[in-house]
Amino acid sequence: AKDMIFMGFETLPWACRFTDWGKKATILGTKGSILAAVTPPANTPKAFAMLQGLLGVFPNCTYSPNNLGISLRNPGAQIHPGVMYGRWCPEQWDGKPVDEKPLFYQGVEEFSEGVLMGLTNEVQAIRKKMEEMVPGLDL
Repeated sequence: AKDMIFMGFETLPWACRFTDWGKKATILGTKGSILAAVTPPANTPKAFAMLQGLLGVFPNCTYSPNNLGISLRNPGAQIHPGVMYGRWCPEQWDGKPVDEKPLFYQGVEEFSEGVLMGLTNEVQAIRKKMEEMVPGLDL
């Protein structure tokens, strides 16, 4: 573990969809850039050079100062569970099969918006409290 270098990303480098569940996926597109942070920070140049070399020109790995910030600002960590809860929670879904395959983002309505705003507010409260407790921390 003493030689391990961890590089965290705010999101996946590609937009993908399963084509054969658990076996095959189609890459729909490569993102232009992604935020990344390295632990321990002293290994940032080495980790960035190695990973960018493996990924190629895109996505461009952009420096973020710490993995805590990456975790708190990860859009998928709030959006995906928030949308899924908003659609399938007991307050919204009767447990019966739906007639059509639901769209993910296009199906967000006012209830789900409230869930998403609640998650966002919680993350912002955590960020604010941590920045108050740790001098110089900028999340």
